[in-house]
Amino acid sequence: MRTTIELPDQLLTRAKSQAALKGISLKTFFIEAIEGKLADPPKRTRSFAPIIGGEGPPIRRATREEVDEAMFG
Repeated sequence: MRTTIELPDQLLTRAKSQAALKGISLKTFFIEAIEGKLADPPKRTRSFAPIIGGEGPPIRRATREEVDEAMFG
């Protein structure tokens, strides 16, 4: 489908430059940009706090529940 959009000159210049650097057409550049913007955000993964104390790297990571249990019983 064809459509017409109005873009600021500077933005279009930057888009053309990026497309050229990637070796893709301006059409492909815009399709990838729009698809990226419409994609579901990546799911966050839960990080665990390292065990603190002692020398050297932590032996293993504690879960939030383990930390709470150690601190609050």
